[in-house]
Amino acid sequence: MDNGMMQYLRIYDHLKDGRSGGEEEASVTVAQLAELLYCTPRNVKFVLRKLEESGWIHWIPGRGRGNGSKLRFLRSAEEVLELRVRSLLEQGRASDALDLVAQSGVDEVLKARLWSQFSLYLGLHSEPADSSDCDVLRMIRYRKMEKLDTSAVYTAFEVYILGQIHDTLIKYDASADKFQPRLAHRWESNERGDRWTFYLRKGVRFHNGRLMTSADVRETLLRLRRKDSPALSLLRDIEEAETPGEYTVTFRLSRPNAFFLHLAGSLYMAVVPAESDDGELPVGSGPFRISELSEHRLSLSAFDGYYGYRPLLDRVDVWFMPSGDVSGHTYHLSEDDEVEGSRQVDSPAQGCRYLIFNFRRPGPHHHDDFRKAMRILYDRELLVRELGGDRLAPASGFLPRFSSSADIAPGTLDEARDLLLSSGYAGETVRLVFTDKKEEWIEANWLRRRAEDIGLRLEPCPQKPALGYPQAEEGDLAIASEVLEDDWELDLLNFFLNGINYLGRMLLDEQRGELLALFEGFMTENEAGRAEIFARAQRLLAANNWLLYGAHTSHRAYFNRSLYGLRMGSLGFPNLSRLWVRGEDCGCDAPGKH
Repeated sequence: MDNGMMQYLRIYDHLKDGRSGGEEEASVTVAQLAELLYCTPRNVKFVLRKLEESGWIHWIPGRGRGNGSKLRFLRSAEEVLELRVRSLLEQGRASDALDLVAQSGVDEVLKARLWSQFSLYLGLHSEPADSSDCDVLRMIRYRKMEKLDTSAVYTAFEVYILGQIHDTLIKYDASADKFQPRLAHRWESNERGDRWTFYLRKGVRFHNGRLMTSADVRETLLRLRRKDSPALSLLRDIEEAETPGEYTVTFRLSRPNAFFLHLAGSLYMAVVPAESDDGELPVGSGPFRISELSEHRLSLSAFDGYYGYRPLLDRVDVWFMPSGDVSGHTYHLSEDDEVEGSRQVDSPAQGCRYLIFNFRRPGPHHHDDFRKAMRILYDRELLVRELGGDRLAPASGFLPRFSSSADIAPGTLDEARDLLLSSGYAGETVRLVFTDKKEEWIEANWLRRRAEDIGLRLEPCPQKPALGYPQAEEGDLAIASEVLEDDWELDLLNFFLNGINYLGRMLLDEQRGELLALFEGFMTENEAGRAEIFARAQRLLAANNWLLYGAHTSHRAYFNRSLYGLRMGSLGFPNLSRLWVRGEDCGCDAPGKH
């Protein structure tokens, strides 16, 4: 913590109330300052001398009885704070600068301006190491980090980070549409499909240096049970994980399961050390290990003992900077694509943004005609045409493949007005909750204006996320997004079953029971049978207007132009293991062999 800066701010804030207009001088005694700064009069004089040397104040001690001392401020608190932040950043002390801003207590406008200074110092750079340069990527996130725990992770960024720290037995390869070896080099099942055996690689080390064995795989499953993980709804067929050998694990199931490889490759089943302590930093066997984790910063360091290819980057620093009205991910200088040295990368997302009703709250949305009116207001074609942004195409399901052949019939505002009247709506305010993000703000205000045209009072209520969602209990309906990973079958199944998302928290028990009944026997079906179940579940939501599909969206990120090896994942983040930095002075116009 920058004590001198905080002492100055405390003095400035305390004495400014005694000044009027633009007056920059205040009367104060050493004894008063000692009480304010919680120190001795002798230390006060030391503090004042340091502040004078910094050029921030001029101290005029009183001479004689009755002549009080004067403290003249040579710079405003805002100026001093900006200068100090800039100085710390130039010294490479970004962590100290971040702490200073976070604890300064300044208003949000100034705080936002101070955050913007970080964009000039965050990005790609090299740091001297013992024998060679250390390539570091700095990323900015404009929200806090949620807990990193594979047993309960749900939000996209935490899924992404945990995927760098942990590894799974196998991994789904979307490009080849098959599973690839990871911690297990081979697997097989019996003829019935109720016994699945995995043969582990030898020599795989966790970040703590210990070798992985089959006992760790078994303990991973037991840990999920101890923590009552949401994943248990997916893993309920597993009766036991047996370890016939140090590098062999067999999952014994209660019934045949043709879907089991998807489960074995899920992040929930990422192998953790048997002695894992939930109070410590997450320990995995992935390409990066956590070297630092605080409220404002996460540092990932390349794991030299990784069994696969070592990452080309040496470290990734993620800075968490609270700020509103920010969209996209930033990996370099700022969110502005016109900043020198940046390039914009867009990639389509698997999933869509949607509107869902909260049936656990009383209100007009329980009437089918009200929901039909909202279906007309939330016009998917107009969403894409009028709002643009990250909206790519109207959605009639969670994946574009479910929407491409769908006939999306629009309605008129007159029809919506008639439906609203027949629903018995009496002019009450309907609360619309959504995550406090730019694109959702745009959508909420667009919907509010359309609602006004038919006499519906819709109140947008932005909220900070909890488990990736605003508090469902506080809204009558909500805007949300579902983004699916490469193994979209697993993610979509998890969406319907896990119970912690909007679908689980907003539908009534009988509604959810009707939906869950469709998935009984899902894991015994082949791919075509599973696709039909997904289609029926999405049609059920749409036919009853429990959930209104909006638009399929895209990911947008900005990257430093010196960053290569970009392979955007399904969640909109790059594969950190493949990224590398081309030196500014190599004299090449494009990456290649040197």
